[in-house]
Amino acid sequence: MPDDDRGTVIPPVSVRGVVIHADDAQDVRRQKMARIILDSMYQFLGLLDVDGTVLEINQAALDGAGLSLQAVVGKPFWEARWWEVSGEVRQRVREMIGEARTGRFVRCDFEVFGDLHGSRTIVIDFSLKPILDDDGRVAFLLPEGRNISEKIASNAELSRKNGELQAALERLKELDSYKTRFFANVSHELRTPLALILGPVDQLIKDSENLGERERFRLAAIQRNARALLQQVNNLLDLARIDAERMPMAYVHADVVALVRDVAAGFEAAAEDRGITLRVLGDTELYADVDRGKFVRVISNLFSNAFKFTPTGGRMVARIEGLARERLLVSVQDNGPGVPDALKQPIFDRFTQGGDSLGAAGSGLGLNIVKEFVELHRGTVVVVDAPGGGAVFQIELPLRAPDGAFVRMGNGRETVEMPPVDVALPELPTPANSHSQLHKPRVLVAEDNPDLRLFLHDVLADEYNVTLCEDGASAFQAALAAPPDLIITDLMMPQWDGERFVRALREEPRFPNVPVLVLSARADDALREHLLEELAKDYLTKPFSAQELRARARNLVTVKQTVDILQKELNSQASNILDLTAGLVESRQHLQRSLAALQVSDRRWIGLYENTTVGIALADRDGRIVLANPALQRMLGYGREEIVGVSLIEITEASQREMTKRNVHGLFEGRLPNYKVQKRYVKKDGSYLWANVCASGIPAFAQDGPMLAVILEDVTQRMAAERSLATTRNELARVARFTAMGELVASISHEINQPLSAVITNSDAALRWLSHASPNTEEVAAALKRVNRDANLAGAVISRIRTFLRAGEIRREAVDVGRMLDELLQMLQVMLAEVGVNVRVDLPVDPPCAMADQVQLQQVLMNLIVNAVDAMRDLHEQERTLIITVATEATGGLIFTVQDNGSGIAAGTENRLFETFFSTKQDGLGMGLAISRSIVENHGGRLWLDTRQQPGACFLFTLPDSS
Repeated sequence: MPDDDRGTVIPPVSVRGVVIHADDAQDVRRQKMARIILDSMYQFLGLLDVDGTVLEINQAALDGAGLSLQAVVGKPFWEARWWEVSGEVRQRVREMIGEARTGRFVRCDFEVFGDLHGSRTIVIDFSLKPILDDDGRVAFLLPEGRNISEKIASNAELSRKNGELQAALERLKELDSYKTRFFANVSHELRTPLALILGPVDQLIKDSENLGERERFRLAAIQRNARALLQQVNNLLDLARIDAERMPMAYVHADVVALVRDVAAGFEAAAEDRGITLRVLGDTELYADVDRGKFVRVISNLFSNAFKFTPTGGRMVARIEGLARERLLVSVQDNGPGVPDALKQPIFDRFTQGGDSLGAAGSGLGLNIVKEFVELHRGTVVVVDAPGGGAVFQIELPLRAPDGAFVRMGNGRETVEMPPVDVALPELPTPANSHSQLHKPRVLVAEDNPDLRLFLHDVLADEYNVTLCEDGASAFQAALAAPPDLIITDLMMPQWDGERFVRALREEPRFPNVPVLVLSARADDALREHLLEELAKDYLTKPFSAQELRARARNLVTVKQTVDILQKELNSQASNILDLTAGLVESRQHLQRSLAALQVSDRRWIGLYENTTVGIALADRDGRIVLANPALQRMLGYGREEIVGVSLIEITEASQREMTKRNVHGLFEGRLPNYKVQKRYVKKDGSYLWANVCASGIPAFAQDGPMLAVILEDVTQRMAAERSLATTRNELARVARFTAMGELVASISHEINQPLSAVITNSDAALRWLSHASPNTEEVAAALKRVNRDANLAGAVISRIRTFLRAGEIRREAVDVGRMLDELLQMLQVMLAEVGVNVRVDLPVDPPCAMADQVQLQQVLMNLIVNAVDAMRDLHEQERTLIITVATEATGGLIFTVQDNGSGIAAGTENRLFETFFSTKQDGLGMGLAISRSIVENHGGRLWLDTRQQPGACFLFTLPDSS
């Protein structure tokens, strides 16, 4: 063994079986080095002579097939273990050697024995490259292969997923057409009951001489809001006709200036009441080929929209002028808040409104109707900013109808039925206030809808002194001038919304702690929790009953008065409270001094802290970073100095900030020992970081207060893959819900017809009582209450349908299982009655409550119930029984059972029931059970078939305890 200059013996080095000695000649050393490189670089690399005899093979290829170099050197290449997959593969390799020896580069994909010492096959990208000598002749062949098994498997899986998604999308298009026809049919059917509501109410108002002022006010509110509902039904019908391409154009050669002036005349009285200046400018006369009814509807909707956002004392201007190239321009301008740039395009989409900041209200169909009708005229509509503030809606139309269209000549100033003016103005004065009494509590009401504002006054005036305000700004001034005992406020209002109004009051240092009751049509759990935690004492969702409102108001006022009495007593004992405060401060200082024994981390912790790939941070009680390791700096994109002071709460995604704030406060307040959560952070560059977060509290040390220790694991790539899968799953779930709704049209129609039939019956009864010589007003009032109740029931059915058809991710909320089952069985009652199924529901003595997505839970149960009913259709002379059982598990979760006595599951299909697109029904889509299992598993549960239950089929699924 050779020595170095100092006499030290240099040992040989062995790498992958190649031994390098210190005394190796230079060319030998280079050959050994090349061997090491080739063995390490390639998955398959070798050298053959021109006849295909093996000269060299790298170690990676030998290890994959479980061979030694001696076993293959000197033998034909195609006879080696790699190619024993089939005779065809051997023959093809031999043919490639024949092609390569002629000087051609050949390449092909092969399945070969190349993994686990030749016991498993892989797919390789294999090539043969001829190596030429100095004279240009082929001297050697160079075989090379790369493992592409994972790539091929990924491509195959992607192709399969794309195929499934394409099939689902095609089905979704078909179901969307069913949805359009369904809503058109429902809207059409609603026109008759609405006519039967409006007719009797109009007659009652006409014959209301013997009714009191309150009764006349209530009838007027019913009439006004029924007309508004009829207008929305007409909008839905028009959109359905447009979608079905069945909206005809009845062209007439008319003076469009006169039509615009006629529409403006319908708004003059309302404009005068609010002090709004309304002007029509431009040409005095301009004839064009238009569909008179649709053109008037477009102009009326634009006027109504401008009127909604024009402030009291503002101005509205309409302008009509002819343009070059046989076109005309109509613009409607207001001086309201204008339309943000981000909304200028989507504001014409269906169900899109001006946004919360504008105090928008309505269905979001008005401007979409404008866009659709303008495009039917082959025109365009845009919105731009008005000079000096506000918005300008501009319509450009051709003056002439398209070639071949029939155009009727107008008959002078021919009248046309004008749409109702959709402006929210009270048509009756405020009901007479009872004389204010000093002993009555004071209630301040902030509500922008005039009818609801007057209704609230009517409900509360007997017990309270009520002050009415139409927006948050005026309510703020009224509250400061005379602090009330209770504030009742809407959320979506012009100028100031309800949240801004209440927050402004809370920021007033001298304003007393007045309870706030929020009234809102937004049934948003996150919003309700946010308001109840920070600003409000109670939250009531519209529609609501007068009795419930009075009860909640009475409770809040009672608590407020009790607190005032206690506060007055405490103020009289201020010296005792000061002594107690001083003692508490002294105790806290002593506690801080006793915790000074904590020590700093040692060097090992510093090394782990600096070099780990997991992000680590220390934060104060406001969630602001005090110290962050390099891994966290890289994750969030901040430098070492600039990350200090960054708030982990503020960079948390908006939807999770309140939860994060509660968790942080819980740690510092000792209510939580630690918590783990998966959440999303906003990085410095604006992109998002998904992370698994573990946080725990660190006690105070020396002069430092308590700290928060946060550990983050970057899971962004994994979440991206999960979101892609979740998107596909949600689309398939929504397809299934549309399928279910198509099958349940008869049930829904039955459920709507019941309350509407009751409305007709009670309206007729009210008319009969009024037709007597001495009208019985008490019976009339009772009948109208029943009309109101049943109309609300019909509205609730439509609301349930829209909720069931909504798209979106899983939303967990407290679900009353008994009530949810009642609603579902009511929806299915026609189908159950048609088949003659007897349903038995077994619930625990105390009805359980589950934390789940109610819509998705209903979908699972609906799929299982519909499958059970279909399985019992063919039973003859035998009772059809469906048993639904809900029981509590020992772990605290719930187990649901759906059992029928039908024909059962066909033998051999049990293992395929939950596969996508597999169905035992002749016309089934095959997604119901697959989607149901996906929904249950997303909730942390399990869905399965119990094959022991006979006869029939028995499906069970569990929901874990999420409390």
